[in-house]
Amino acid sequence: MSQPTLSNKPQAAVSQQKNELQKQSKPQRAENQQLSERFQHIQFLDCDKPVGHIVFECWHCQQGIISEFTGEPEMGEYKDRPSVVPVKVECPNCGQTAIRLTTGEVLSTTAIPSPWQQ
Repeated sequence: MSQPTLSNKPQAAVSQQKNELQKQSKPQRAENQQLSERFQHIQFLDCDKPVGHIVFECWHCQQGIISEFTGEPEMGEYKDRPSVVPVKVECPNCGQTAIRLTTGEVLSTTAIPSPWQQ
């Protein structure tokens, strides 16, 4: 009896088919470049004091913002496991969530000119 063969296709055709499958399963390069180029400027100040300050840009519109925060982060659950609940800070310019902070409470949020925009 002869041994069964996995494929009657030539080896080059199998390699080409594998390459095509790999290309289909990987995200497009343009999408990866867009995601890797997106970042958010953040600077924490007075972290060792009861009331800390954070200067940052809105994730959506790049508006400069300064916020005061205090307290320990609140614990919640995610998928039946303990997890820190982030506090959403709303942008005064566009109204969307500018940043999510792991803190107890945000005391104030003020729009300022962005220190990173020139």
